[in-house]
Amino acid sequence: MPRPTLRGVIFALAGTAIITLAYLIERPELLAVGVVAAAAPLVALVVVASGRPRVRVSRHLDPVVATVGEPVSVTVTVAGRARAAEWIERVPMRPGFAGPGRLPDVRRTRPARFTYRYWPGERGLVAVGPLLIEERDPFALAVRVTDTTAEATQLVVPPVLPLDAGPVPEPSTEAGPRSSRSRERADDDVVTREYRDGDALRRVHWRVTARHGELMVRQDEPQAGPHSRLIVDTDRDGYGDIERRGLRPGPPSGPSFEWAVRMAASSAAHLVERGYAVDLTTSTPQAAQPPLADAPGISAALAPVLGELALLRAAAANGTPPPLEAHPSVPLIAIASQPRGTTIDWMLAQRAPGTVAVLLLVAPHGAADAPEALALADEFTRAGWQVARVDPSVPVDAAWRRLIDGQPAPAEATAILRGAAP
Repeated sequence: MPRPTLRGVIFALAGTAIITLAYLIERPELLAVGVVAAAAPLVALVVVASGRPRVRVSRHLDPVVATVGEPVSVTVTVAGRARAAEWIERVPMRPGFAGPGRLPDVRRTRPARFTYRYWPGERGLVAVGPLLIEERDPFALAVRVTDTTAEATQLVVPPVLPLDAGPVPEPSTEAGPRSSRSRERADDDVVTREYRDGDALRRVHWRVTARHGELMVRQDEPQAGPHSRLIVDTDRDGYGDIERRGLRPGPPSGPSFEWAVRMAASSAAHLVERGYAVDLTTSTPQAAQPPLADAPGISAALAPVLGELALLRAAAANGTPPPLEAHPSVPLIAIASQPRGTTIDWMLAQRAPGTVAVLLLVAPHGAADAPEALALADEFTRAGWQVARVDPSVPVDAAWRRLIDGQPAPAEATAILRGAAP
Protein backbone atom coordinates (compact mmCIF):
# COMPACT_ATOMS: atom_id res chain seq x y z
CA MET A 1 0.00 0.00 0.00
CA PRO A 2 1.22 3.54 -0.66
CA ARG A 3 2.24 5.68 2.31
CA PRO A 4 2.93 9.36 2.78
CA THR A 5 6.50 10.56 2.69
CA LEU A 6 7.96 12.85 5.33
CA ARG A 7 7.12 15.76 3.06
CA GLY A 8 3.56 14.52 2.79
CA VAL A 9 3.25 14.27 6.57
CA ILE A 10 4.56 17.82 6.94
CA PHE A 11 2.05 19.03 4.35
CA ALA A 12 -0.81 17.34 6.20
CA LEU A 13 0.25 18.74 9.59
CA ALA A 14 0.80 22.22 8.17
CA GLY A 15 -2.62 22.16 6.44
CA THR A 16 -4.33 21.09 9.65
CA ALA A 17 -2.56 23.84 11.58
CA ILE A 18 -3.54 26.47 9.00
CA ILE A 19 -7.18 25.35 9.06
CA THR A 20 -7.21 25.57 12.86
CA LEU A 21 -5.56 28.97 12.76
CA ALA A 22 -8.08 30.22 10.18
CA TYR A 23 -10.95 29.38 12.53
CA LEU A 24 -9.22 30.90 15.56
CA ILE A 25 -8.45 34.24 13.96
CA GLU A 26 -11.49 34.18 11.68
CA ARG A 27 -9.55 34.53 8.43
CA PRO A 28 -11.45 32.57 5.76
CA GLU A 29 -8.77 33.21 3.12
CA LEU A 30 -6.40 30.97 5.12
CA LEU A 31 -8.98 28.21 5.17
CA ALA A 32 -8.56 27.55 1.46
CA VAL A 33 -4.77 27.37 1.82
CA GLY A 34 -5.09 24.91 4.70
CA VAL A 35 -7.53 22.68 2.84
CA VAL A 36 -5.23 22.50 -0.20
CA ALA A 37 -2.19 21.70 1.96
CA ALA A 38 -4.03 19.00 3.95
CA ALA A 39 -5.65 17.42 0.88
CA ALA A 40 -2.49 17.31 -1.23
CA PRO A 41 -1.04 14.16 0.44
CA LEU A 42 -4.40 12.40 0.12
CA VAL A 43 -4.52 13.19 -3.60
CA ALA A 44 -0.93 11.98 -3.93
CA LEU A 45 -1.83 8.68 -2.26
CA VAL A 46 -4.68 8.17 -4.73
CA VAL A 47 -2.42 8.98 -7.69
CA VAL A 48 0.27 6.53 -6.57
CA ALA A 49 -2.28 3.81 -5.77
CA SER A 50 -3.95 4.08 -9.18
CA GLY A 51 -0.99 2.72 -11.16
CA ARG A 52 0.16 -0.44 -9.46
CA PRO A 53 2.98 -2.03 -11.49
CA ARG A 54 2.41 -5.50 -12.92
CA VAL A 55 5.78 -6.77 -14.04
CA ARG A 56 7.88 -9.89 -14.61
CA VAL A 57 11.55 -9.70 -13.68
CA SER A 58 14.35 -11.82 -15.12
CA ARG A 59 18.11 -11.60 -14.60
CA HIS A 60 21.24 -12.60 -16.46
CA LEU A 61 24.33 -13.06 -14.27
CA ASP A 62 27.82 -12.91 -15.74
CA PRO A 63 29.57 -15.01 -14.59
CA VAL A 64 26.98 -17.52 -13.45
CA VAL A 65 29.41 -18.94 -10.88
CA ALA A 66 31.07 -16.02 -9.11
CA THR A 67 34.20 -15.62 -7.00
CA VAL A 68 34.36 -13.74 -3.72
CA GLY A 69 35.50 -10.18 -4.31
CA GLU A 70 35.33 -10.30 -8.11
CA PRO A 71 32.70 -8.25 -9.98
CA VAL A 72 29.47 -9.81 -11.23
CA SER A 73 27.52 -8.09 -13.99
CA VAL A 74 23.74 -8.31 -13.57
CA THR A 75 21.36 -7.48 -16.41
CA VAL A 76 17.76 -7.07 -15.23
CA THR A 77 14.84 -7.22 -17.67
CA VAL A 78 11.50 -5.84 -16.47
CA ALA A 79 8.50 -6.74 -18.65
CA GLY A 80 4.82 -5.92 -18.17
CA ARG A 81 3.45 -2.54 -17.15
CA ALA A 82 4.88 0.08 -14.80
CA ARG A 83 5.30 3.83 -14.68
CA ALA A 84 8.72 5.45 -14.53
CA ALA A 85 10.10 4.95 -11.04
CA GLU A 86 13.23 4.44 -8.96
CA TRP A 87 14.66 0.92 -8.50
CA ILE A 88 16.76 -0.77 -5.82
CA GLU A 89 18.06 -4.35 -6.06
CA ARG A 90 19.10 -6.34 -3.02
CA VAL A 91 22.52 -7.98 -3.44
CA PRO A 92 24.88 -9.90 -1.11
CA MET A 93 27.40 -7.15 -0.48
CA ARG A 94 27.65 -4.05 1.69
CA PRO A 95 25.53 -1.96 2.02
CA GLY A 96 23.19 -4.72 0.85
CA PHE A 97 21.71 -3.21 -2.29
CA ALA A 98 22.57 -1.96 -5.77
CA GLY A 99 21.18 1.33 -7.00
CA PRO A 100 19.11 3.38 -6.70
CA GLY A 101 18.59 3.93 -10.39
CA ARG A 102 15.90 5.20 -12.72
CA LEU A 103 13.51 2.66 -14.22
CA PRO A 104 11.90 3.99 -17.42
CA ASP A 105 8.29 3.39 -18.39
CA VAL A 106 7.60 -0.32 -18.86
CA ARG A 107 5.02 -1.27 -21.48
CA ARG A 108 3.89 -4.62 -22.75
CA THR A 109 5.58 -3.95 -26.07
CA ARG A 110 8.70 -2.30 -24.61
CA PRO A 111 10.45 -4.04 -21.68
CA ALA A 112 12.98 -2.07 -19.69
CA ARG A 113 16.55 -3.25 -19.10
CA PHE A 114 19.29 -1.99 -16.84
CA THR A 115 22.70 -3.31 -15.82
CA TYR A 116 24.76 -2.97 -12.69
CA ARG A 117 27.72 -4.69 -11.04
CA TYR A 118 28.18 -6.04 -7.55
CA TRP A 119 31.06 -7.67 -5.67
CA PRO A 120 30.00 -10.71 -3.60
CA GLY A 121 31.41 -10.58 -0.09
CA GLU A 122 30.69 -14.14 1.06
CA ARG A 123 30.97 -17.58 -0.48
CA GLY A 124 28.08 -20.02 -0.77
CA LEU A 125 24.66 -19.90 -2.40
CA VAL A 126 23.57 -16.27 -2.42
CA ALA A 127 20.39 -14.57 -3.57
CA VAL A 128 20.42 -11.65 -6.03
CA GLY A 129 17.20 -9.69 -5.71
CA PRO A 130 14.40 -9.04 -5.28
CA LEU A 131 13.93 -5.85 -7.26
CA LEU A 132 12.20 -3.05 -5.39
CA ILE A 133 10.31 -0.47 -7.48
CA GLU A 134 9.73 2.81 -5.66
CA GLU A 135 6.98 5.01 -7.13
CA ARG A 136 6.35 8.62 -6.11
CA ASP A 137 3.95 11.32 -7.18
CA PRO A 138 5.38 14.38 -8.97
CA PHE A 139 5.65 16.30 -5.68
CA ALA A 140 7.03 13.35 -3.66
CA LEU A 141 4.21 13.49 -1.12
CA ALA A 142 3.44 9.75 -1.30
CA VAL A 143 5.46 6.66 -2.10
CA ARG A 144 4.84 2.98 -2.72
CA VAL A 145 7.56 0.32 -2.76
CA THR A 146 6.69 -2.79 -4.78
CA ASP A 147 8.66 -5.93 -3.92
CA THR A 148 8.81 -8.08 -7.06
CA THR A 149 9.82 -11.13 -4.92
CA ALA A 150 11.71 -12.82 -7.81
CA GLU A 151 15.31 -13.77 -6.94
CA ALA A 152 18.23 -15.34 -8.76
CA THR A 153 20.45 -17.79 -6.86
CA GLN A 154 24.17 -17.72 -7.52
CA LEU A 155 27.03 -19.94 -6.40
CA VAL A 156 29.98 -17.92 -5.07
CA VAL A 157 33.24 -19.86 -4.74
CA PRO A 158 36.23 -18.87 -2.58
CA PRO A 159 39.05 -16.94 -4.27
CA VAL A 160 42.07 -18.83 -5.61
CA LEU A 161 45.61 -17.47 -5.35
CA PRO A 162 48.52 -19.05 -7.25
CA LEU A 163 50.95 -20.93 -5.00
CA ASP A 164 54.65 -21.41 -5.63
CA ALA A 165 56.06 -24.84 -6.39
CA GLY A 166 56.63 -26.35 -3.00
CA PRO A 167 56.71 -29.56 -1.02
CA VAL A 168 54.18 -31.46 -3.16
CA PRO A 169 56.20 -33.29 -5.83
CA GLU A 170 55.30 -33.79 -9.45
CA PRO A 171 53.17 -36.93 -9.98
CA SER A 172 55.09 -40.10 -10.62
CA THR A 173 55.43 -41.00 -14.28
CA GLU A 174 54.34 -44.53 -13.37
CA ALA A 175 51.04 -43.14 -12.11
CA GLY A 176 50.34 -41.77 -15.55
CA PRO A 177 49.50 -38.11 -14.95
CA ARG A 178 47.39 -36.53 -17.61
CA SER A 179 47.58 -33.06 -19.00
CA SER A 180 44.69 -30.71 -18.40
CA ARG A 181 43.67 -31.11 -22.04
CA SER A 182 43.50 -34.90 -21.77
CA ARG A 183 41.53 -34.63 -18.52
CA GLU A 184 38.99 -32.34 -20.16
CA ARG A 185 38.69 -34.69 -23.13
CA ALA A 186 38.13 -37.66 -20.82
CA ASP A 187 35.50 -35.69 -18.89
CA ASP A 188 33.62 -34.99 -22.11
CA ASP A 189 33.60 -38.70 -23.03
CA VAL A 190 31.84 -39.95 -19.90
CA VAL A 191 28.17 -40.94 -19.87
CA THR A 192 25.94 -38.50 -18.00
CA ARG A 193 22.37 -38.48 -16.69
CA GLU A 194 20.05 -36.01 -14.93
CA TYR A 195 20.78 -35.11 -11.33
CA ARG A 196 18.79 -37.03 -8.70
CA ASP A 197 18.31 -36.31 -5.02
CA GLY A 198 21.14 -37.90 -3.07
CA ASP A 199 23.75 -37.76 -5.84
CA ALA A 200 27.17 -36.71 -4.57
CA LEU A 201 28.26 -33.19 -5.40
CA ARG A 202 31.58 -34.38 -6.82
CA ARG A 203 29.73 -36.34 -9.57
CA VAL A 204 28.24 -33.20 -11.15
CA HIS A 205 29.57 -32.73 -14.70
CA TRP A 206 29.93 -28.97 -15.07
CA ARG A 207 30.53 -28.79 -18.84
CA VAL A 208 27.61 -31.03 -19.79
CA THR A 209 25.43 -29.11 -17.30
CA ALA A 210 26.26 -25.87 -19.10
CA ARG A 211 25.41 -27.37 -22.51
CA HIS A 212 22.10 -28.93 -21.45
CA GLY A 213 20.89 -26.13 -19.19
CA GLU A 214 20.08 -28.58 -16.37
CA LEU A 215 22.12 -30.36 -13.73
CA MET A 216 23.87 -33.49 -15.08
CA VAL A 217 25.98 -36.05 -13.21
CA ARG A 218 28.45 -38.68 -14.33
CA GLN A 219 26.94 -42.11 -14.85
CA ASP A 220 30.36 -43.68 -14.38
CA GLU A 221 33.37 -42.13 -12.74
CA PRO A 222 35.96 -41.10 -15.34
CA GLN A 223 39.44 -42.50 -15.10
CA ALA A 224 41.48 -40.16 -12.99
CA GLY A 225 45.16 -39.41 -12.74
CA PRO A 226 47.20 -39.70 -9.56
CA HIS A 227 45.21 -38.72 -6.50
CA SER A 228 45.94 -36.26 -3.73
CA ARG A 229 44.04 -35.70 -0.51
CA LEU A 230 42.95 -32.30 0.79
CA ILE A 231 41.96 -32.41 4.47
CA VAL A 232 39.96 -29.62 6.11
CA ASP A 233 38.99 -29.72 9.78
CA THR A 234 35.32 -28.64 9.86
CA ASP A 235 34.72 -29.34 13.55
CA ARG A 236 33.15 -26.20 14.99
CA ASP A 237 34.89 -26.75 18.34
CA GLY A 238 38.25 -26.66 16.57
CA TYR A 239 37.96 -22.93 15.81
CA GLY A 240 38.19 -20.69 18.86
CA ASP A 241 37.16 -17.52 17.04
CA ILE A 242 34.12 -18.96 15.29
CA GLU A 243 31.07 -16.74 15.58
CA ARG A 244 28.14 -18.04 17.57
CA ARG A 245 25.33 -16.42 15.63
CA GLY A 246 22.49 -17.39 17.94
CA LEU A 247 19.33 -16.01 16.40
CA ARG A 248 21.20 -14.39 13.51
CA PRO A 249 20.67 -16.04 10.11
CA GLY A 250 23.31 -18.10 8.39
CA PRO A 251 25.75 -20.80 9.51
CA PRO A 252 28.42 -20.10 12.14
CA SER A 253 31.74 -18.91 10.77
CA GLY A 254 34.81 -16.96 11.75
CA PRO A 255 38.12 -15.55 10.45
CA SER A 256 40.10 -18.76 11.02
CA PHE A 257 37.57 -21.04 9.33
CA GLU A 258 37.17 -18.73 6.33
CA TRP A 259 40.95 -18.57 6.01
CA ALA A 260 41.04 -22.37 6.04
CA VAL A 261 38.51 -22.49 3.20
CA ARG A 262 40.50 -19.96 1.14
CA MET A 263 43.70 -21.93 1.75
CA ALA A 264 41.95 -25.14 0.72
CA ALA A 265 40.75 -23.55 -2.53
CA SER A 266 44.24 -22.35 -3.47
CA SER A 267 45.75 -25.69 -2.45
CA ALA A 268 43.25 -27.57 -4.61
CA ALA A 269 44.10 -25.38 -7.59
CA HIS A 270 47.79 -25.98 -6.93
CA LEU A 271 47.31 -29.75 -6.88
CA VAL A 272 45.19 -29.78 -10.03
CA GLU A 273 47.73 -27.63 -11.82
CA ARG A 274 50.42 -30.19 -11.01
CA GLY A 275 48.33 -33.03 -12.45
CA TYR A 276 46.61 -34.49 -9.39
CA ALA A 277 42.98 -35.39 -8.89
CA VAL A 278 41.87 -33.87 -5.57
CA ASP A 279 39.84 -35.76 -2.96
CA LEU A 280 38.37 -33.32 -0.44
CA THR A 281 38.03 -34.82 3.05
CA THR A 282 36.37 -33.16 6.05
CA SER A 283 36.22 -34.11 9.71
CA THR A 284 32.42 -33.65 9.88
CA PRO A 285 29.75 -34.69 7.36
CA GLN A 286 28.70 -32.06 4.83
CA ALA A 287 25.30 -31.64 3.18
CA ALA A 288 25.57 -32.42 -0.54
CA GLN A 289 24.20 -29.49 -2.56
CA PRO A 290 24.74 -29.27 -6.32
CA PRO A 291 26.37 -26.24 -7.95
CA LEU A 292 24.21 -24.15 -10.22
CA ALA A 293 26.10 -24.24 -13.50
CA ASP A 294 29.45 -24.47 -15.22
CA ALA A 295 32.21 -22.11 -14.10
CA PRO A 296 33.86 -20.38 -17.05
CA GLY A 297 37.57 -19.95 -16.47
CA ILE A 298 37.76 -22.82 -13.97
CA SER A 299 39.10 -26.18 -15.13
CA ALA A 300 36.73 -29.13 -15.12
CA ALA A 301 38.98 -30.95 -12.64
CA LEU A 302 38.95 -28.05 -10.14
CA ALA A 303 35.33 -26.97 -10.45
CA PRO A 304 33.75 -29.76 -8.32
CA VAL A 305 36.18 -29.12 -5.45
CA LEU A 306 35.54 -25.36 -5.50
CA GLY A 307 31.81 -26.07 -5.53
CA GLU A 308 32.18 -28.18 -2.38
CA LEU A 309 34.37 -25.57 -0.69
CA ALA A 310 31.85 -22.85 -1.52
CA LEU A 311 29.26 -24.73 0.54
CA LEU A 312 31.61 -25.95 3.29
CA ARG A 313 30.26 -25.37 6.79
CA ALA A 314 31.65 -25.82 10.28
CA ALA A 315 29.50 -28.16 12.32
CA ALA A 316 29.55 -29.89 15.67
CA ALA A 317 31.40 -33.20 15.52
CA ASN A 318 29.36 -36.30 16.22
CA GLY A 319 31.92 -38.75 17.54
CA THR A 320 35.15 -39.71 15.78
CA PRO A 321 35.59 -38.94 12.06
CA PRO A 322 35.31 -42.03 9.85
CA PRO A 323 38.69 -43.71 9.28
CA LEU A 324 40.38 -43.31 5.91
CA GLU A 325 42.99 -45.60 4.42
CA ALA A 326 46.47 -44.19 4.03
CA HIS A 327 48.07 -44.56 0.57
CA PRO A 328 51.84 -44.22 0.07
CA SER A 329 51.47 -42.45 -3.28
CA VAL A 330 48.84 -39.89 -2.18
CA PRO A 331 50.26 -36.53 -0.98
CA LEU A 332 48.32 -34.78 1.78
CA ILE A 333 47.57 -31.13 2.43
CA ALA A 334 45.72 -30.45 5.68
CA ILE A 335 44.30 -27.20 7.06
CA ALA A 336 43.13 -26.84 10.65
CA SER A 337 43.12 -24.42 13.56
CA GLN A 338 42.78 -26.02 17.01
CA PRO A 339 41.75 -29.61 16.26
CA ARG A 340 40.53 -31.89 19.03
CA GLY A 341 42.41 -35.01 20.06
CA THR A 342 40.24 -37.37 17.99
CA THR A 343 40.62 -35.15 14.93
CA ILE A 344 44.39 -35.04 15.41
CA ASP A 345 44.59 -38.83 15.49
CA TRP A 346 42.33 -39.03 12.42
CA MET A 347 44.57 -36.66 10.48
CA LEU A 348 47.81 -38.34 11.52
CA ALA A 349 46.49 -41.77 10.51
CA GLN A 350 46.02 -40.63 6.90
CA ARG A 351 49.73 -40.30 6.22
CA ALA A 352 51.56 -43.39 5.05
CA PRO A 353 55.31 -43.70 5.71
CA GLY A 354 57.32 -41.79 3.12
CA THR A 355 54.33 -39.77 1.91
CA VAL A 356 54.54 -36.00 1.56
CA ALA A 357 52.18 -34.39 4.08
CA VAL A 358 51.87 -30.72 4.94
CA LEU A 359 49.79 -28.98 7.59
CA LEU A 360 48.81 -25.34 7.76
CA LEU A 361 47.62 -24.27 11.20
CA VAL A 362 45.65 -21.04 11.29
CA ALA A 363 45.40 -19.85 14.88
CA PRO A 364 43.01 -17.16 16.12
CA HIS A 365 44.54 -13.67 16.24
CA GLY A 366 47.51 -13.63 18.62
CA ALA A 367 47.43 -17.39 19.34
CA ALA A 368 49.91 -18.66 16.73
CA ASP A 369 52.69 -18.79 19.33
CA ALA A 370 50.56 -20.14 22.16
CA PRO A 371 51.88 -23.31 23.88
CA GLU A 372 49.01 -25.37 22.48
CA ALA A 373 49.79 -24.30 18.90
CA LEU A 374 53.49 -25.00 19.38
CA ALA A 375 52.78 -28.43 20.84
CA LEU A 376 50.40 -29.29 18.00
CA ALA A 377 52.95 -28.26 15.37
CA ASP A 378 55.63 -30.28 17.18
CA GLU A 379 53.46 -33.41 17.24
CA PHE A 380 52.85 -33.30 13.49
CA THR A 381 56.51 -32.48 12.81
CA ARG A 382 57.60 -35.53 14.78
CA ALA A 383 55.17 -37.63 12.70
CA GLY A 384 56.86 -36.55 9.45
CA TRP A 385 54.64 -33.61 8.46
CA GLN A 386 55.77 -30.19 7.28
CA VAL A 387 54.00 -27.58 9.39
CA ALA A 388 53.45 -23.83 9.17
CA ARG A 389 51.65 -21.75 11.81
CA VAL A 390 49.94 -18.58 10.60
CA ASP A 391 47.56 -15.87 11.69
CA PRO A 392 44.27 -15.44 9.73
CA SER A 393 45.48 -11.99 8.64
CA VAL A 394 48.33 -13.59 6.64
CA PRO A 395 47.51 -14.06 2.90
CA VAL A 396 47.32 -17.70 1.86
CA ASP A 397 50.17 -17.36 -0.66
CA ALA A 398 52.41 -15.87 2.04
CA ALA A 399 51.50 -18.76 4.36
CA TRP A 400 52.43 -21.22 1.61
CA ARG A 401 55.79 -19.51 1.13
CA ARG A 402 56.36 -19.76 4.87
CA LEU A 403 55.71 -23.49 4.57
CA ILE A 404 58.21 -23.75 1.70
CA ASP A 405 60.82 -21.86 3.70
CA GLY A 406 60.52 -24.61 6.28
CA GLN A 407 60.43 -22.49 9.40
CA PRO A 408 60.30 -25.20 12.08
CA ALA A 409 57.96 -24.90 15.00
CA PRO A 410 59.78 -24.87 18.38
CA ALA A 411 59.63 -28.30 19.99
CA GLU A 412 57.36 -28.47 23.01
CA ALA A 413 56.11 -31.37 25.05
CA THR A 414 53.21 -33.12 23.37
CA ALA A 415 51.66 -33.45 26.82
CA ILE A 416 50.84 -29.72 26.69
CA LEU A 417 48.61 -30.32 23.70
CA ARG A 418 46.95 -33.43 25.10
CA GLY A 419 46.25 -31.69 28.39
CA ALA A 420 44.73 -28.59 26.80
CA ALA A 421 42.84 -30.13 23.90
CA PRO A 422 39.04 -29.90 24.31
